[in-house]
Amino acid sequence: MPHLNPYRIGFRTIKTAIGMALGIMIAQFMGLQNFASSAILVVLCIKHTKVHSVNAIVSRFVSCIMILILGSLVFSLLGQNALVLGLIVLLFIPLTVVFKVQEGIVTSCVILLHVFNAKSIDLHLFINEILLLIVGLGIAFLMNLIMPSLDKTLNNYKTQIEEQFTTIFESFKMTCNVPHDSLDIKFKSLEKTISAAKSTAFRDVKNHFVRNENSYYHYFDMREEQLELMKRMTFLLQNLETDDHMLTKFADLFGELAHNVNSNDYTALRLHSLYQLRLELNNLELPKTHESFRTRASLFQLLNELEEYLMIKSEFGSLKLHSDLYNK
Repeated sequence: MPHLNPYRIGFRTIKTAIGMALGIMIAQFMGLQNFASSAILVVLCIKHTKVHSVNAIVSRFVSCIMILILGSLVFSLLGQNALVLGLIVLLFIPLTVVFKVQEGIVTSCVILLHVFNAKSIDLHLFINEILLLIVGLGIAFLMNLIMPSLDKTLNNYKTQIEEQFTTIFESFKMTCNVPHDSLDIKFKSLEKTISAAKSTAFRDVKNHFVRNENSYYHYFDMREEQLELMKRMTFLLQNLETDDHMLTKFADLFGELAHNVNSNDYTALRLHSLYQLRLELNNLELPKTHESFRTRASLFQLLNELEEYLMIKSEFGSLKLHSDLYNK
């Protein structure tokens, strides 16, 4: 038996249902012919974001005006029959590509059929079709102004990512305290979380007309860069060949990082601790064996990766939300 998806009514579904009903009622109240077509316009123009909705509305309005003019002229000259209808479509579709309004082809075909079935092609038909467009597209625009806030979802993603970062650094700390223990870190899960968070943040940008960027998106992008460095740190820790007394101090540093993942002002302090470690490593005598030498080289490389990790956070600064900036 095929697996069925769980039944749920989403916010977009509710808006579509209300918009369709309103479109038909208003168009019918205005006495427009083909009033049910206003519901089709609503369905086609309700999108996931406000920006996409506006783009769809503009594209459909322009293409519908084009087909209204083209259809009226050609039908008036050649007659209202199926062959002429096919000829108009043959000419019209490439025209929408030229003007980059091909998203409105389906809607335009609805308008074209109205002209095709009209008893007479006159000013009344033009006014009727334009009013249908205004009603359907206008309701779709109003419905799309109502968008749920994504701040709670984005903040939940932020919390999840920071918790997973903390877990990873605690694993690094344990490995430094007990060298040669295997590191089993689920990077794939964290990568999926960050990818989903970035997608949601990008959608949030498209729900605002007054800004074209999102601090959350930059935050998740910063975490994605740091994740790549953490993967390299994992490789270095897994390939330590000998014990080194400096690993205890590395464990302390990883512990500090684990407890300050979500802090906005920890970077300078951690960099200070890192530079102290680097000075101590520089002042140590050279290892006596090849294995110890390779381990010491890995520790130096580990410090480089940690420094890059902290510098990325330092350049990002703190997570500044648009609402916080606007209220200042």
